[in-house]
Amino acid sequence: MRMGVEVRAEDVVKVYRTGKLEVVALRGLNMHVKPGEVVSVMGPSGCGKTTLLNLIGGLDRPTAGSIYVDGWDVAKASERELERYRLLKVGFVFQFFNLIPTLTALENVELPMAMAGVSKSKRRKRALELLEMVGLSGRVNHKPDELSGGEQQRVAIACALANDPPLILADEPTGEVDREAAKGIVKLLVGLGRDYGKTVIIATHNPEVARSTDRILRIEDGVIVGEYIPAEFVEAVPATEEKYVKELETRIRSLREEAKRLEEEFRSGRMSADEFASRYMEVKKMLELLEAEARKHGM
Repeated sequence: MRMGVEVRAEDVVKVYRTGKLEVVALRGLNMHVKPGEVVSVMGPSGCGKTTLLNLIGGLDRPTAGSIYVDGWDVAKASERELERYRLLKVGFVFQFFNLIPTLTALENVELPMAMAGVSKSKRRKRALELLEMVGLSGRVNHKPDELSGGEQQRVAIACALANDPPLILADEPTGEVDREAAKGIVKLLVGLGRDYGKTVIIATHNPEVARSTDRILRIEDGVIVGEYIPAEFVEAVPATEEKYVKELETRIRSLREEAKRLEEEFRSGRMSADEFASRYMEVKKMLELLEAEARKHGM
């Protein structure tokens, strides 16, 4: 198994342009991650977390600055070099699993190895080993829609490990699963660094996820504004974010109560079917949106 690598970002700027509109996602960002370290990058939506991971992973290029992975400047690589880098050196874990729905768990894990030219017998053996490692040895022949969200993310982690990359990048890996499944996913990701020596960088909204890592980098408005060890981070979470989470909880509770009230009025005959359907669907749609946002914050 290949050990982790050093990651260094130096004065990284990323500007997105759409017509006359210009959005600066990263503003001279600097960071350093040691080989085998598990680091979380935490901050609010739109702060640059995903952009940073995309640049480190070679999915995009910086407007200015350098990103070194094991001493190699990703920003200066050719497209062909980046293809090999993404296939062999980086394992990606995304919020929305990115599994192919028509393939089984086993086939999904085999796919990156097939792309790398690994023989069928070797990739089958490794895929089975990886699925056992993530606790899914009994689900190898299930397709994604036959698995829970937590199980799908475990398959995605196995896919990320298929070609034994030294670097794992996880972008909001617990954003689409419940709290219990999230704990297992975080334990798996953290274990990749602590048990297997991989370098792991996790972008997250969730303070609980961040506190499970070796070191926490706080990113705001495209720059790293703070660096903490987990013991320090209880006080480091900004009051504005705590307030936002509390407001989210209050709003969700209110909408659930409103949904129950509408059901009671309809059952008692105090509300017509048409009015109930219209108002109830509006409440449920808003509730689903807020619950999805709440999951990003570990609620």
